[in-house]
Amino acid sequence: METIDNARIKWPYVTHLVDRARAVRVLPPVEETRPGALLLARVVTIGRHKDLETPDGRRMALFAGDVFVAALGHRYATDQFEGRAYCSGTFGHIVGIGGVCGEVVSMNSRMTEPTVIEWLGRLADADGTPLELGQFPLAVAAPRGAKRPTTILSLGASMNSGKTTTAAQLIRSLTIAGHRVAAAKITGTACRKDPNFLFDAGALAVLDFTHAGWPSTAGCSLEELRAVSTHIRTALAAHDPEFVVIEIADGIVQRETALLLADEAFRASIDGVTFAGPDALSCEAGVRRLRELGYHVIGAAGMVANGVLGIAEVEQASDVRCYSGEMILAGALVPALRALPDAPRGGGIVVGTIGERRPAPRPIAAQAVARAGHNDAAGPARSAAR
Repeated sequence: METIDNARIKWPYVTHLVDRARAVRVLPPVEETRPGALLLARVVTIGRHKDLETPDGRRMALFAGDVFVAALGHRYATDQFEGRAYCSGTFGHIVGIGGVCGEVVSMNSRMTEPTVIEWLGRLADADGTPLELGQFPLAVAAPRGAKRPTTILSLGASMNSGKTTTAAQLIRSLTIAGHRVAAAKITGTACRKDPNFLFDAGALAVLDFTHAGWPSTAGCSLEELRAVSTHIRTALAAHDPEFVVIEIADGIVQRETALLLADEAFRASIDGVTFAGPDALSCEAGVRRLRELGYHVIGAAGMVANGVLGIAEVEQASDVRCYSGEMILAGALVPALRALPDAPRGGGIVVGTIGERRPAPRPIAAQAVARAGHNDAAGPARSAAR
């Protein structure tokens, strides 16, 4: 289904795995609360979201009257919206730039009003069966080898603390050092911007929870979160990475993040953790909490590391090394990552596209990369588009 009433239907990022050929009918709108349900929606009033991401991450402008495919989903964003997966059968809201929609139930006091949509109906196949994201997960191939890659978590104090930027810097430094690196974002709300950023940093492949059939992970049970993590990590194993860098959205006390971190099986699969925070106090509390949970914290980073005073405060308060973006890009954490249990110890090659190998280059000016818009301070500006 590509057009309706002579207008092109817009398909946002959250639908990137949906087989559009199966969407041939529109059922009347009814009350719906199932995350992942696919509905047709029309823009009524432009508010916070003035555009949506396409499946490849391009931002497509929205106009009043535009029709697009929405995925019903919850949203948890402390600096934006709290949204619930709910279709009343009449009107709703866009809750995320990736095309996740529902009903806003609370919002940050500094946030503008959400974009209002009208529900037109539920997408269905030729037999009248309603369509949902869970019907279109990424097919998972059996891993090529039995060895689990060294797995690093990029965690933080909150939204916009520097988690994604730190993950990208880790990926870049390991790639430059000659290692095969894959990446994942296993919780959050569908948005292509962060996966694109991690891919641009050098990851062989980047997957998120949409590849497991979820529009967002807010409200998921521990069993569902485990299934998402397992699906994504199994799929990444097909790329035969030496390292996998995983980001978990929001702060470590957020519900779904806390559920995963407290899970013994999940903890046993993680080799090392970085923690990003806006200040020394958040880093001290975060590092202490993670150590109590049994995680090996290999360093602090994030917005606090934008200055030498912040770095010094973190190191004095938490007894852990604190790394600026320039330091990580220059390879300061690579020895610690290689020293993790069973981690690869070196690399004389740098991997470009899958299967392509070329000689390792000379050291780069890492500071120039960080100052080109991908330093820790870029966190809030990057998240503003979600």
